[in-house]
Amino acid sequence: MSDKGETEDNERQKIKHLDTSVVNRIAAGEIIIQPANALKELLENSIDAKSTMIDILIKDGGLKLLQISDNGHGIDKDDMSLLCERFATSKLSKFEDLESIATYGFRGEALASISHIARLSVITKTKTSPLAHKAYYLNGKLANANFKPDVSNIEPKPIAGKDGTQIIVEDLFYNVPSRLKTLKSKNDEFSKILDVIGRYAVHTDGVGFSCKKFGESYQVLVTRPTMSLTERMRTVFGPEVANELIDLEIKGNDPTEEEDYAAKYGLIRVSGAITNSNYNNKKKIQPVFFINHRLVTCDPLKRAINSIYQFFLPKGNQPFMYLSLVIKPQNLDVNVHPTKREVRFLYEDEIIEKISAKVHQLLSSIDSSRKFKTQNVLSNRQDLKRSNDEFAGLSREDTLNQSISQPAKKYRQENKLVRVDAQQSKLNTFLTGQTDSNYHGQMTKEFTQPKTTQEGIPGSTENEYIEPGLDTQAKANNSVDLQSLNFTFDSQYQVSEKKRMQVNLESILSLRQEITDKVHKPLTNIFNNSSYIGIIDELRRLCCFQFDVKLFMCDYSAILYEFFYQAGLSEFCNYGEITLTEPLALDKILEPLYDSSLNDEKKLQQKEDVILKIMHMKDMFREYFQIKLTYNEDGKASILTLPLLLRNVKPYLSKLPYFIYRLGSRINYEDEKECLSGILKEISLLYVPESISNEISLEDTTSISDKREQTQEYEKQVNVVKRNELDHVLEHTLFPTLKQKFIATDKILGSVVQIADLPGLYKVFERC
Repeated sequence: MSDKGETEDNERQKIKHLDTSVVNRIAAGEIIIQPANALKELLENSIDAKSTMIDILIKDGGLKLLQISDNGHGIDKDDMSLLCERFATSKLSKFEDLESIATYGFRGEALASISHIARLSVITKTKTSPLAHKAYYLNGKLANANFKPDVSNIEPKPIAGKDGTQIIVEDLFYNVPSRLKTLKSKNDEFSKILDVIGRYAVHTDGVGFSCKKFGESYQVLVTRPTMSLTERMRTVFGPEVANELIDLEIKGNDPTEEEDYAAKYGLIRVSGAITNSNYNNKKKIQPVFFINHRLVTCDPLKRAINSIYQFFLPKGNQPFMYLSLVIKPQNLDVNVHPTKREVRFLYEDEIIEKISAKVHQLLSSIDSSRKFKTQNVLSNRQDLKRSNDEFAGLSREDTLNQSISQPAKKYRQENKLVRVDAQQSKLNTFLTGQTDSNYHGQMTKEFTQPKTTQEGIPGSTENEYIEPGLDTQAKANNSVDLQSLNFTFDSQYQVSEKKRMQVNLESILSLRQEITDKVHKPLTNIFNNSSYIGIIDELRRLCCFQFDVKLFMCDYSAILYEFFYQAGLSEFCNYGEITLTEPLALDKILEPLYDSSLNDEKKLQQKEDVILKIMHMKDMFREYFQIKLTYNEDGKASILTLPLLLRNVKPYLSKLPYFIYRLGSRINYEDEKECLSGILKEISLLYVPESISNEISLEDTTSISDKREQTQEYEKQVNVVKRNELDHVLEHTLFPTLKQKFIATDKILGSVVQIADLPGLYKVFERC
């Protein structure tokens, strides 16, 4: 038995080769520790490719998606089979080349390592190639589109693309669950990625960088290729650092120096910037060190410079430093650390001593004045209550000394005091117990009276309003009372199990990008921090709102038109659905527009042609816009549903004839982008509030004076109800949503005007 046990132990202790896949995965884990390491390797590849603009897209801290696009020289199709092979590189061919290496990459391990722990795809195009090519990689080898090693379908596919390379890393560490558990939150990983991008953006002159989160409309970080060092510092590290910088420059072969550091120690040049002694910062910012354009950590250099700052900064304050060292390549060993974050170079002590002496010289030369942040000392409350008798025995000099030692009382500036907090809700918001539809019902209940509708659909003029339930002769006159239709608002909302659709149509993505490109940030900030005041002209559709100490007037129809268009674009294919109580025939809806007097003036298209064109596209309307069109029992084209853009906001059905007519006559269905944009604009118009006229219209048939007065009074009351309802919706629904979601663009600049501000009013009235 003992002999058998010894035999089993010997078998277990035998040395054997690890499987190649295990070796590669272990090596990849040493090189790619976190998403920021993968991004650093990809950034360096893009810079090596002579790119002038690099765009980065991040999702879930780089774990779900890490995409980097550049406009460099690209990769030849013939080289794509070796792109992710380990130790395949174009940077060197023999070990001696390391002595003169001047590029970031040289081992050929970055992409290989990433392909072993993530799903990697590459799109690239050279200037000489007519087409771009896309390839997929798994474990260092070419794979098919499903990331399977299918030998028959792994060749790079020709696609449309622009010059440069786009590398897409998905599901990082999907096969290393233990590594995923060690990573911090997604926001922490994104912060590390942003830090790496910022450091390369500061150092790399002539290259622009942009970074955004997946699904966000704004860029988190943007630098342009033409920015100076100070501008890049300001963008990345803020004005506090940029305003207190001192340029540092050392030339190794400076003829004014006693020693030639270039010839003796291999130091060619040191450049960068450090903060002066006025920089007051308690938060430590890691120094930015580049040696031969490689981002590294150099603790000896960091300690030496910090020791110099101890003589110039108050205790507890931290400096900021950015230094770029250029050393002869033969004096530098870059192959020290798997992630290349550390390097070794000859004559380290001499070079660090030279840099420290230069830092001391610069700080000493400007140490003639100092700025300090001050804080008022709060007096004891009992000191303020002392009686005047306690000062009776003080001499004039004592009183003067005491007044100097105490800080002057700080008075608040009434003319600059913001009296309305944009983030604070109004009290009546909490007292409102009804929903919007109930509110409308209670407001109109008191004033509802029977009224005969005119022939056709009332509201053939856009501004005309029809009260619910006033349809006593609608059928007799072959008309449809659109406002009498019921909707499922508020408590009648039904939540469906419909899964949210991911929209990848290029036309929709392009339309969304157009809004992003035209964003007006100051105006967006004004709307995001505004406080609604009220309607000032319901006929011209003007209202007022406050921002800070300024009062603005805006055309709310133009603002809401743009807002509803953005809402429709954002929720494309995912709208709610308004179901009509019964189908409405399109020819009945269009009938008022084709009245003989109107038709002669407008020269409208044939009604049948309009309906035919709409019904021809009914499948698209149903799938994209929740507009359900069908044929009723009589074989007539009818509409069943409308899109719901925003909860508690309903479309204006008096505009429905115009909406239907424009869908059949104003939309270019031949061009996808123009078609979808046009339909979204028409839906937006359907939701924009109508003008409320103050004029009283009298019917010719009214001959009795009492009846005329009764009609006038009723119409006045209806206008009051409509105005109050609109004001209620603007204050409690639309403006709160605008503050959260609206992106102001250049096109609405003319629709917003500042009409007053508090300092100006104080100059006139001397009070508020």
